Amino acid sequence: MTDPRSGDAWEPTAHDDRSSGSGMTRRSFIRGGALLAGAATAGAFGAGGILGAPPAQASPGVTAGLPPFVPGTKLEPDQMRISFMGTSFLPRIAQQCNSVFVELGNNDSFVFDFGSGVSSKYVAMGVTYSRMRRVFLTHLHGDHMSDLITLYCFGPSMDRKTPLHIYGPSGDSPDEGTRAFCKDLYKLTKWHREAFSFLQTGLKGHGDGYDIVPHQLPYMRTAVAYQANGVTITHFPAIHDRDGSISYKLEWNGLSMVFSGDTKPSDYMLKNARGVDVLIHEMVVPATVWATKNSGLHPGDEGYAEAVKIAKTVQESSHTPEQALGYILKKTHPRLGVGTHFQANDDTIGPAYEAVRTWYDGPFAIAVDGLVVTLSRNEIRSAYADLDQYAWYPKPKMYPPKALKPPKYDGPLAQLNKVLLRHVIPEKDYTIPG
Repeated sequence: MTDPRSGDAWEPTAHDDRSSGSGMTRRSFIRGGALLAGAATAGAFGAGGILGAPPAQASPGVTAGLPPFVPGTKLEPDQMRISFMGTSFLPRIAQQCNSVFVELGNNDSFVFDFGSGVSSKYVAMGVTYSRMRRVFLTHLHGDHMSDLITLYCFGPSMDRKTPLHIYGPSGDSPDEGTRAFCKDLYKLTKWHREAFSFLQTGLKGHGDGYDIVPHQLPYMRTAVAYQANGVTITHFPAIHDRDGSISYKLEWNGLSMVFSGDTKPSDYMLKNARGVDVLIHEMVVPATVWATKNSGLHPGDEGYAEAVKIAKTVQESSHTPEQALGYILKKTHPRLGVGTHFQANDDTIGPAYEAVRTWYDGPFAIAVDGLVVTLSRNEIRSAYADLDQYAWYPKPKMYPPKALKPPKYDGPLAQLNKVLLRHVIPEKDYTIPG
């Protein structure tokens, strides 16, 4: 690929094609934060629907009973770890928009969606930019991709000195798919990119951190999106709002996970998620609850009926009701099912849990930001990261100076005109000796 910084070619590069693992189908149950091999029982869960949570918990207590997760905890060579960084469609302090981070025991890591507000969760979780160089988008709604601006703009000034690879669906026209999105993202961020290019932002022989490599995936096909280092990620169609949404399945070392993104219930999911270890699937509160929560209106209030009608219309175009998720879990039989894209409040968790249980009595969790699921072939453990609200960047990967490409601009003042520089207050005027 020609370096996008030159403004010329815009074609994705090829990626390695190697072997992958396959999914497991062992049924399991949760006990004391650990999911152990055995028969699934409803009694192994808190009645609130969050792993280990007692009934009628208020929102701050939805993760009661989960052991703490310490960011930076070492992953064993045979383990997969799934960290939930964003679990809502609407921005909330406790639940930012959608993103899941998957780490593998072979040191690979993958980002699935990157919605608004999640950058701070990745920082607090101790994830460096160099570990976020492969992003898989399910679709191009803002709550699934808008924090890519932060990831792209600030990664090269930290430790991501190689191109950002963005995988995502095609559209029905050339100006709608992931390739067009990446090209527009590059144009949108020109001022920032140039402003930071007095720093060393690339590795010699490995491109530049401000390169974007789009991998456009045909949204109507089930096919391999990525295959390298024993990891296979496939994509398959999702049904959401309009043409151009997909879901993903990751397989490695005999372990597997599926991330639905946003979708109506579909037999695409039944076929591709059958027997996976972890099925992460969206679900929504009933339209009446959605309308009441988002409008403040109640039955009998003027405008309430219209608010419910709008909520039903949106949900009909795009989303999976609670009972439908229970049906999907019953048909696919994962070792663990996780509901996400769901607003976890004291008065929404219990009804959702009961709705899912009308079909499914196996291991099930409702995700909130900070939920961490670690799995191997023998067990699944859940934990909760109570993230530092004032976290700084984690320790970055350091490179030998000779390995870095020279900066585009010579020094931090190279892009300022002489008139502006004449108005700078000299350091000697405000520095007090001693």
